[in-house]
Amino acid sequence: MAEQERPAGTWAQRWRAARVIGERQRSGLNSSIGIYVTMSLALAAASLTLHNTVQFVERNAVLSARQPLFLPVTLIVVAFSFILGIGAALSTARERDRGTLRVLLFGPADEVAFLFGHFQAHVATYAMMAAFGVVWANLVTYLLNLDFSWHVIAAFALSILTVAAVIAFGLLAGVWGGTTRSTLVYLILITVALIGLQIGVDVIPGLAREMSPTQNDPIFVVRDVLVALNAVAQWVSPYAQLSQALEAMLDGNAGRIALHIGVTITQTLIFFSAAALVLKRKEGR
Repeated sequence: MAEQERPAGTWAQRWRAARVIGERQRSGLNSSIGIYVTMSLALAAASLTLHNTVQFVERNAVLSARQPLFLPVTLIVVAFSFILGIGAALSTARERDRGTLRVLLFGPADEVAFLFGHFQAHVATYAMMAAFGVVWANLVTYLLNLDFSWHVIAAFALSILTVAAVIAFGLLAGVWGGTTRSTLVYLILITVALIGLQIGVDVIPGLAREMSPTQNDPIFVVRDVLVALNAVAQWVSPYAQLSQALEAMLDGNAGRIALHIGVTITQTLIFFSAAALVLKRKEGR
């Protein structure tokens, strides 16, 4: 006898279920020591980076960046989003490992409510972490006698969209991998591939200049392929969209800012929708 399919609830029921799941997730996140350790290490690394930038300017009388706080802020965003993206992936995978996922899906929640509960809990946690980032930015600008700019606050505001996309991708990885072990493997492979791609783009052109006397050397083909892949990755990566939006902010180009915000929101919707579809298919709904 075929298993009866449970109809999806109304949006009010979904929101109620997502809120309960989210509150449980936020409670677990707020009591996790890993969040606070990551926050402390990220802020310390950002402080060291900013200190080195200021020291370089003092010694060389050359400003190496139009907004010296943007690089430290980016480091903070990457560190915070990395731990939350992994947390979102592992939290969904653990629900499946423990057998509670099927109970939730055939009880008070459907796929959208389950995923959105995890999504909004992790985004809310990042908003709290970003608030600490703003406090840190105010403190270091005061201690280092720097001029504080509204661009820094805007950067943290934009970063919420970036981290939301990373969290949505983490949810996709969590439901795609199924088990906690498979999810970790997927995340590690994807991270290594992206890092390797960026390193290759940075290193291969230099090797080509040093080692290849002619344009016919195969290393130029490798370089061109990596550059092409990186050009595609720039539109897939939420971090690349944040970086380009910050550059557009310094240029005062509202159109480009809107473009990169739109791309980031689209990425989030695609990742989240794909996660819901994969989860529904895997659970036979």
